[in-house]
Amino acid sequence: MVEVQVGFKTIDLPYTVWVYGATEVTFDELADEDTKAELIDGVMIVHSPASLQHEDMAGFLGSLMSFYADIRGRGKVIASGNGVVHLATCRKLSPDAFFIRQARVPMTLPKEFEGAPDLVVEVLSPSTRHEDLSQKRAAYHDAGVGEIWFVDFENTRYVIDRKRGDSYVEEIVSAGVVVSSVLDGFWVNVAWVWTEPLPNRMSCLQEILDRSSSR
Repeated sequence: MVEVQVGFKTIDLPYTVWVYGATEVTFDELADEDTKAELIDGVMIVHSPASLQHEDMAGFLGSLMSFYADIRGRGKVIASGNGVVHLATCRKLSPDAFFIRQARVPMTLPKEFEGAPDLVVEVLSPSTRHEDLSQKRAAYHDAGVGEIWFVDFENTRYVIDRKRGDSYVEEIVSAGVVVSSVLDGFWVNVAWVWTEPLPNRMSCLQEILDRSSSR
């Protein structure tokens, strides 16, 4: 766990701490299950704890993805927000959720997933927005992640990057549904995550399954 202090006072506002000159060894020594941290090209980025709203939205989407992938036998979804993806040397990121196709799921899940997930979900928050849309986005592109979802609560929209050949096509969706081109048959209604309280997950899952069955 990391606390940031100014004088004798602990900062309770959202924060991001950048630790320069970090190696993978340093990162592994300092990061633990209570510390939200990532490593990008020698910079260890330590985040303040996520808000309950952020965790609720990420858990909602992650659970829908996970249940759907299990039921349809599509693969594995890690949706804890603490799962580490080792994209490349000195690049260790922790997406809010990520999906791995069935053929690529390790027989025994390792401490870190090696390589690029097929689908990544990032819920943007004030303290992580800049890193998510710049350094992390570029790292996902470099690694060849098949599809990236940025859930933009501030602007009530989804920003989707879809891999097309050697480049990416951006799609912005603010109404209707978001359909995955990687997790076959999976979709979400854009309005679900802006609803307070969030809708019943089982009801949403049934809608997803019903629609995917009729395709």
